[in-house]
Amino acid sequence: MAGGMHFLIGISTNNYVLLASDKATFAYGAVLADSENDKEYRLGKKLTMMCIGEEGDVAQFGDWTKRNIRLYAIRNGYELCPDSAHHWIRRGIAEALRTEEHYAVDVLLGGYCTASLFQNPQILLFFERVVHGNRLPVVTFLLHEFRYDDKEGKAFLGSIDYLGNGLSSQPYLFRGFCGRFCYAIMDREYKKDMTEAEGLALLNKCIAEAKRRFVANLPGYKVVVIDNKGYRQLGDIKV
Repeated sequence: MAGGMHFLIGISTNNYVLLASDKATFAYGAVLADSENDKEYRLGKKLTMMCIGEEGDVAQFGDWTKRNIRLYAIRNGYELCPDSAHHWIRRGIAEALRTEEHYAVDVLLGGYCTASLFQNPQILLFFERVVHGNRLPVVTFLLHEFRYDDKEGKAFLGSIDYLGNGLSSQPYLFRGFCGRFCYAIMDREYKKDMTEAEGLALLNKCIAEAKRRFVANLPGYKVVVIDNKGYRQLGDIKV
């Protein structure tokens, strides 16, 4: 795995996705060089990526991904939904793997899918009236304008490793060696309907277990949450 000394945590529930990343930078494999390294790359209003691995690859891949997804939004007038962004990032890593410029990175992707336009009863009634009035050009225009808004309102959590293997729509995920200590905790205590406070408590249990059992010193974690209201950064967790 890329970035095995680092630790990324993702928890997805019915109403939100919670992401955390350690803030450490290691030099020469065993020296803590920095404790304020930000591993997050914002990709949209309700979409973010956390990335670990070789420092140069992380910086280059994170910046490349952020700028290309932003360019897509500018060109098309809307942002990629989390699931589409996950497929695009996975393909980028997989294609680079077959070149001399492959990326030694592991990624967690979290976001919130906007509710479908056509789940709104008033919108459905409007379309019914338009169709009965034989105003098909209007229907065609509206379908074109809203074609991107095709996902149910739900939280999204996915991961991609340095080989281009992707997992999408998972309840919880870890990247880094510390995650091996935490799956048992999640299997026992995870609930799909957890409140944000319960999710944070479970996140803290995973961080405490990593501190107790892993040899590396990871002094702090950045924590963010994304829900139907948007993106929020919570207070850092110090250990």
